[in-house]
Amino acid sequence: MAATDTHVDHDAHDDEHHDHPSDAKYVQIALILAFLTAVEIAMFIFEEDLPRTLVKVGLLALMAVKFWIVGAYFMHLKFDSNVLSQLFVAGLILAMVVYFIMLSAFEFNFWNDGFEDPGLPAIE
Repeated sequence: MAATDTHVDHDAHDDEHHDHPSDAKYVQIALILAFLTAVEIAMFIFEEDLPRTLVKVGLLALMAVKFWIVGAYFMHLKFDSNVLSQLFVAGLILAMVVYFIMLSAFEFNFWNDGFEDPGLPAIE
């Protein structure tokens, strides 16, 4: 009987290992997320003083940025295969499409900044 060699090349595996952020980097990321959340809250508080479209687009953009940061760093997608990142982004895009479809079905005046279309039911 011939013995088979089951030696695993550990050096090749070590080359694929990526450096993950330090604890200080995670704290920095958490502070960035806290700041973005504070901006979202401020946009909501001062919603009457800002253009409606700016608030809507701004909140959606901040949501997407925060989603990416959490996925990239806390879920380690930045350090994994690009296929996983692409699947995650596809999920984000799908969620936003479903959100807009549902929003347009129930909130007819979402994008028109108060313009009342006579063909649509009045919003109370």
